[in-house]
Amino acid sequence: MFPESNAKPHLSAPRTSAIVARKAFGSAMTRRMAIAVQGRGSAPVERDPTGDRAPRGHLFDDLFVKKYDESILDSALTRAGDRALPSWGRVAAEVQRRREEYDVIVTWSERVSLSLMTLQRFSSRGKPHVAMLYWFSRPAVRFPVLAFGSSLQAVVTWSSVQRDYAIEHLGIAPEKLYLVKHYADQLFWSPREREEDMICSAGAEMRDYRTLLKALRGTRLRCHIAADHVRVDRLGFARRLSTDTFATMADENVTIGRKPLRELRDLYARSRFVVVPLQASDTDNGITVILEAMAMGKPVICSRTRGQVDVIEDGVTGIFVPVGDADALRAAMHDLWNDPDRAREMGRAARAYVEKHHTLEKFCREVKGAIDASLEGRGAERDGSFALSSPPMDG
Repeated sequence: MFPESNAKPHLSAPRTSAIVARKAFGSAMTRRMAIAVQGRGSAPVERDPTGDRAPRGHLFDDLFVKKYDESILDSALTRAGDRALPSWGRVAAEVQRRREEYDVIVTWSERVSLSLMTLQRFSSRGKPHVAMLYWFSRPAVRFPVLAFGSSLQAVVTWSSVQRDYAIEHLGIAPEKLYLVKHYADQLFWSPREREEDMICSAGAEMRDYRTLLKALRGTRLRCHIAADHVRVDRLGFARRLSTDTFATMADENVTIGRKPLRELRDLYARSRFVVVPLQASDTDNGITVILEAMAMGKPVICSRTRGQVDVIEDGVTGIFVPVGDADALRAAMHDLWNDPDRAREMGRAARAYVEKHHTLEKFCREVKGAIDASLEGRGAERDGSFALSSPPMDG
């Protein structure tokens, strides 16, 4: 018990010169960038530049002159060909029809991205399309990209493993694949003084909460799992499982349930460390929770999957354990819980790493930089890096 205390032919990048590209797409100052996402836009939240009350998502939204989501369908004429389409397909169709409203469309939604990519492949009229994607090896993404990916102007991704996959197996030219680092809003997710009387876990994508519950069984370590479901990828399609399917394994020291963002921040603050148990995959599942926890100054214990390689430094900002190994996970939790000085040292290193590499401002700057670079004929280097054409934003 724990004490209390095979490569395909490349889908080549455009060879248009930077001068011609600027004439075609406008300068970076005048370019009308729009973004399309999945879901329905919610009521506007208060813009809090301090990041105290809510994450500063407006910094990313402000990059774009328009934001399209399912709410655009409310004002769209229903066309006979659209009636059989799911909402994300209808959003893509409507974005294509509204192409005169923007100079470049950025999609941050797997389904909207693939739908628009397919529509533009068969259209003689369109605008440059930059897709933000991170899981190319999923069959639901792999096959559409193989068939229709040549219509993409560029791709922005944050998984180095998946970027390599796209180059080696989907034939996408490296210069079309811009690698940026994912983000946490380092002002909202920031260290807070709380008594560290527990640990926690959070998130839904490819989580292995059964192994975590098995590792916690018989201990007295308090843990809250901030989730109400788990999404498990099978053959490229996600299957949603209610937390009821594994909650019966929990001892009395474990609670389960989703948390609003400010309550989740308080949960991180009260936790000596955060556990991200993952099922095996070749992409960076868990990246959001990992970065939030690290930004809060918390070390992360994480399953060592093929895809989760870009953020945690083992033994410095976190600890990796084998996938599905409850004994190894229990040992790692035991050791870190009983060494609060080490946990604090790792947490400080984690916060410093986020401040250097994963801030919201840096993410916004680099996404915009990748879009501009692709439109100006400045392709990514072999490793996905690229030169920014504008001075850095503060932060």
